[in-house]
Amino acid sequence: MTLSEKISDFISRKKVIKGWYALVIIFFIMLVIVPTLFVLTYAFTGWDEIQETVMKAPPEIQYTPTHLPVYNIRFTSQDIIDVTESYSLEVEYDTDRDTTLNHTVYLLDDGEKVIEFQEEFIVNGTGSIWFNASANDTYNYFHHVGDGYQTIRADNGTGLIEEWENEVTLRSGDRLPWDMVKDALIVSFTIATIVTIIDFTAGLPMAWLMVRKDFRGKKYIDTLIDMPLAIPTAALGFSTAMFWAVTPGLNPYGSLSLTSSPFILVILLHIVFSYPYMVRSLSAILHEIDINYEVAASTLGAPPLTVARTITLPLFRAGLVTGIILCFARSLSETGGTMAALAMMSPAMGELAYPMKTGPTLIGAWKHAGGFEPHLAFTAMILVIITLILLVIIKIVIMKFKMPLRKVFPGPERLLSKGVFPKMKDALSFIFMFLVLLIPSFFIFSFVLTGEPSPVDWGGFWGAMRFSFLVAGVITVINLIFGVPLAIYIVRGTNKIMTNILDVLVNVPLIVPTSALGISLGMFWGSMDLGMTTLLVISAHLAFTFPLVVRNVAGAMEELDPTYEETARTLGAKPMFVFRKIVFPSIKFSVLAGAIMAFTRSLGETGATLAVVKEANTVPVYIVGLVKAGNYYPAALACIALIFISFITMMAMRYMTKKAGDN
Repeated sequence: MTLSEKISDFISRKKVIKGWYALVIIFFIMLVIVPTLFVLTYAFTGWDEIQETVMKAPPEIQYTPTHLPVYNIRFTSQDIIDVTESYSLEVEYDTDRDTTLNHTVYLLDDGEKVIEFQEEFIVNGTGSIWFNASANDTYNYFHHVGDGYQTIRADNGTGLIEEWENEVTLRSGDRLPWDMVKDALIVSFTIATIVTIIDFTAGLPMAWLMVRKDFRGKKYIDTLIDMPLAIPTAALGFSTAMFWAVTPGLNPYGSLSLTSSPFILVILLHIVFSYPYMVRSLSAILHEIDINYEVAASTLGAPPLTVARTITLPLFRAGLVTGIILCFARSLSETGGTMAALAMMSPAMGELAYPMKTGPTLIGAWKHAGGFEPHLAFTAMILVIITLILLVIIKIVIMKFKMPLRKVFPGPERLLSKGVFPKMKDALSFIFMFLVLLIPSFFIFSFVLTGEPSPVDWGGFWGAMRFSFLVAGVITVINLIFGVPLAIYIVRGTNKIMTNILDVLVNVPLIVPTSALGISLGMFWGSMDLGMTTLLVISAHLAFTFPLVVRNVAGAMEELDPTYEETARTLGAKPMFVFRKIVFPSIKFSVLAGAIMAFTRSLGETGATLAVVKEANTVPVYIVGLVKAGNYYPAALACIALIFISFITMMAMRYMTKKAGDN
């Protein structure tokens, strides 16, 4: 017996298989689920604080008369400054010489005072003045909501300075936080539903083209579909907004500038994020479906549309479930790109006061505004619970729904299956892909070609690129090692209670908003004090990439007829041999789809990375840093370099997987 045979024999033992599945489940629970949901522990330990701060309106503004005796300056202070409403402060003065009155509002940053807003007047005689900050001004000045200070300072030039100071609370308005959460969730679910319907309608014909038809340049188109996944979310939001939206002060050549509606812009942006997931999921299942069923139906005279509707579509309901879950969850959890796109339309859209918020952007705004731990925990908890319930319902409905109708319409379906109609369907699929997906994603090229050049720190870029590829590569390998067995156990496991629980838990990291996910991962892994940036980033990236592999492989396994495996085992084949010779060849395209999704998702993540390790030097962090600094041209060049490198890498992954499958 050779060494490989001995290893195969050892791995095929029942105790070894059970032990391996147990290890995989423990890995999934401890390194994926627990870090993802760790933030929710605050919702239980701090429930009283949630009720106090989330369920109740902010306190009324209190006015307290205060005096500066030296210059007989009288003014009214506000203990609470509402940064989304007009803020006024009246100062009465009585002085016999020119006196400078300065009003300053500070925020507290780790105990340090940081000036956020300041007004100054020179007065003489007796009278009163008003310090005013309108709502529009506060959008520009107040980026912090929470504890702060305000001061009044008087100076008449004699060297004598009188200064008064008190604590203030900067707040975001009189609306109940619960009302803000409710409205944001309604917007989120509405957008996610619309996006998922559009993804399926446009994605199914494209998946069919990529699997069932051969045409010149097919492999390049197949790779281009995945390219938006490799672009950092903030950069993708930046590029998409430039193409579709009216962006004041920025009008690059070729921009359509068709919409000033944030709702429509977010839908268009989320289609770019989620469309590849739908096409990949449907394509992976179509690869696994035996085409002989379709050939047999066609031989019996059924037109192509009838064959597709009555034979093929019912066979890939599992792929449809996977695609809907991935698209719905991706839209529901998107944060960084959405905030960047809205900010391109108007700076006010990034602030708490802006009327349209999705659940994730509300979390991002609260986080940016100074924490709001109870608000963050509560919003994440509600979002996760509601989404899990909806996704379970979606899965049950789709798997139970008899799709499509069995009734056949020979005349109309034969007419629609030939002539101009199939060509029109294919043409519309390509037009949609290029106009809605690729052009907005790559519109950044137009900005580079027409913008004013500026130097780029390529040394910093390549350093970040090496680190990003190291993390993404390690993550992909780990996901394949542990994700494929978990997917097989979920579908083939005999303990149905455990498999159903795991099947639901796999979706959790997909639907947690990236801002909340980053907070949770930062709390969990930060408390571990691992001391290694690379290990921390890899550990964090496991949470949101692992489900991508599991979901794709599980969808393929559900479509694989188990009788092939049972027959092989009946004939004496060992489990390892059955996996290598029967299971893997049947699911290899789904494994590839999951690997590409995990690799590109890790390569493009920004928010969660920064939340865990602020100094992590990944390419998205490097690019977003350039965007925040206003260095748009270098950021665009770096994005283009990342796009080319990602394109080459994914082509290489496909080639290696194809070679491995052929061998």
